[in-house]
Amino acid sequence: MGKILLVSIVLFSTLIFAQVGQIQPVKPSIPFVPLLSTKVQEVDVLGPYGSVWKIYWDGWEGTLVFFKGGTGYIEDANKTRYNLTYAILKNPQDNISGMTGPGYTGKGSTLGHRIVFLVDFANTPNNTQDDQRFDGYIFTQTLKVSNKRAIAGITWWDSIPFGFYATFWYDVPG
Repeated sequence: MGKILLVSIVLFSTLIFAQVGQIQPVKPSIPFVPLLSTKVQEVDVLGPYGSVWKIYWDGWEGTLVFFKGGTGYIEDANKTRYNLTYAILKNPQDNISGMTGPGYTGKGSTLGHRIVFLVDFANTPNNTQDDQRFDGYIFTQTLKVSNKRAIAGITWWDSIPFGFYATFWYDVPG
């Protein structure tokens, strides 16, 4: 009888602790303090003339090129180029192409570290409705370190979200 009671108490205690753990997960007590206290500047991302990045999205790989002035292209592994347009240094609450950022929580930000680009994979320059949208966030902690600059975010295909990331490669020469 004593063993049954002991086993019952242990099982009941485990169930209670498991439920409490699910309701209120333990949060680490490490405060996040951004190292970058000022707004991201366009030159930090694009350099003087533009920038070249390696991009990876849902198993695809390519080269991402941003030129000054909101244009550029993605070149895939087969060396096929697709034109793009972009909006840089936006905040999550900014509406771009009818959508706020996927990181929008109702709280404003002064970092300006969002970039949105639309790629014309269908090669229909007069129809922007079929362009694939990439909505990303520029890493602020490593912005000044060339080999650690990166962008991460999501893209949509057929209304289904997929992840992407891009790592800085080099500035477009002038």
